[in-house]
Amino acid sequence: MQTGAACPFFSQLHEADTVAEGFRNLLPEHFSYEFLEGEKEVSPAPGVDKVFPGPYLSYLTDYSVGSIEEQHQYIMDVVAEEGPFDGIMGFSQGASLAASILLHHQIEKPWLPPPFRVAIFLCATYAHSRTVVDGEDVTHKVPTSELPSRRTSTDSGYSSEEDSAKDSIRVLYANSTKARIQIPTAHLYGENDEYLHESLEVLDLCDPRLALEFKHRGGHEVPMDTVTNKKIHDIIATTCERGETFS
Repeated sequence: MQTGAACPFFSQLHEADTVAEGFRNLLPEHFSYEFLEGEKEVSPAPGVDKVFPGPYLSYLTDYSVGSIEEQHQYIMDVVAEEGPFDGIMGFSQGASLAASILLHHQIEKPWLPPPFRVAIFLCATYAHSRTVVDGEDVTHKVPTSELPSRRTSTDSGYSSEEDSAKDSIRVLYANSTKARIQIPTAHLYGENDEYLHESLEVLDLCDPRLALEFKHRGGHEVPMDTVTNKKIHDIIATTCERGETFS
């Protein structure tokens, strides 16, 4: 997610453009930003089609190592071509990918500056690994409907053990990696969100000295009421101000 001026944000959303309008309201007016949508068309989550028109776009149709690696490349290619960007901001799956990108940077290249100076996580879900060695393998816990299609096919087509491993699903839990995201972060989530525990897990992947959090009364959503919006807006602005000292 991209913001401009002092804190350009590179925004990752996984819904239609209509949703992007709500996110623009959370960012200070002087920011410049770009919204990067996923490329995969999917069915809407329950109730979404009653609020927002399609198409419904997603980064991922599964969370396998191979799929995460592919989407990391997709996002970072855009950053390389159109950046640099001061920050990244994501909702749900977008926040999951943002956290995964930043954590893998700390795991693999901690001596280099992070690709962004701030990160905003809205209703984040678990951060997943793009490698077969990081995180915890949770493939056996995942419903069949959420597994890569080759895993559920009678003819998997796997040509090697490495090929099969790419279809495994690995979560970056705080207790499975010592790395922590080392930039200012904002964590915004709903007390009635069914994925609240996942948002808190992403919070635990960040340096607590640099993290701000806000729990609203809603669910897996960004509340549009004026009072809550103002609080979210202020936390994002403060996070961006803190990010000005990072390079």
